Amino acid sequence: MGLLDLLLFFCGRRRVMQVKGYSMWPTLKPKDRVIVRPLNQQTELPAIGSIIVCIHPQQPSLRVIKRLSSVADNQITILGDCPDASTDSRQWGSISQSCLIGEVVALASTPLKQGS
Repeated sequence: MGLLDLLLFFCGRRRVMQVKGYSMWPTLKPKDRVIVRPLNQQTELPAIGSIIVCIHPQQPSLRVIKRLSSVADNQITILGDCPDASTDSRQWGSISQSCLIGEVVALASTPLKQGS
């Protein structure tokens, strides 16, 4: 994590989210904490391949962490790194760009293994 992201976190301009599940394995593991840069409609989209946070298209109260795969006509395609453990655009199709919440900019912490 860069110093700027750390400062912006303390100023409330970055958010910490915790990973649940194995959809982004091996890049992110369950209980990893990530720093998220919030995005809005005026913000430039992250690069293809970036890890992003979106509103779940079928369960709006849930947030999902996936990789941005493509952008076309205000629609985005998002994919998990582990297809066998991921529910993503392979099931839902493309989702509205308005579902995009933010871009993961850093891994804040990884839980320690027991006995470490």
